[in-house]
Amino acid sequence: MTTIAPPRVVRLDPVLHGLVDPTADPAGGTRDLDAMLAQARAAELGGAAAVTIPAGSAPGGRQWPSTAQALAVLLATSTVHVVVEVSAAAWTPDALARFAASATGLAGRRLAVRVLGPGSATLAAALAARWPGPVAIADTEIAALVA
Repeated sequence: MTTIAPPRVVRLDPVLHGLVDPTADPAGGTRDLDAMLAQARAAELGGAAAVTIPAGSAPGGRQWPSTAQALAVLLATSTVHVVVEVSAAAWTPDALARFAASATGLAGRRLAVRVLGPGSATLAAALAARWPGPVAIADTEIAALVA
């Protein structure tokens, strides 16, 4: 009997302060996004099946940073699947479907979307009706998205 291990998924560190965190290095800040991209490339080289972009917590309810980060990771890698977590309260199905279709067009079929929070089942179903890629809600194992 052969046992197959589940695909390895690496959760990337969040980009907490946009692109630059001036508190981490008073002389000019660190490049949080650069660090995320380096972490994603290392995970890909290390054989990970997927990397997860944590849901954003931008001020004013803006949730687009996680999708922008997902696109950057998709373009910086070539084989690893990219799972972007999004808040159901911050997105409309049409806007999320446009992002997903654009990202898929630019980087191939490596994007998956995981919808979190209240209303996640409704948004996930609406997104799945508009975009053919993998969509899951918070209760779903991320590994199932890329299996």
